[in-house]
Amino acid sequence: MDQPLIMMSSITYAMRGKELLKGYGIKAEIERTPKNSSRQGCGYSLYVPVRTEEAERLLRENGIRISGRSERGMKHDLSG
Repeated sequence: MDQPLIMMSSITYAMRGKELLKGYGIKAEIERTPKNSSRQGCGYSLYVPVRTEEAERLLRENGIRISGRSERGMKHDLSG
């Protein structure tokens, strides 16, 4: 089962991102980026179990800096 994480560039962006997504009805939780994901940024991610693609799009459109994508245990860098 997918356990998608959106890796953030700072804890501040993670907190802002969580609140932004809440406004769109998307549940997100802040957690530490797993050590096996080559950490980028501050080491915090948003766990977004559903609507992950939409969440990432909304974060980027609203100026929330994203370092990449990961799943618990596997890194997928989608920064840029």
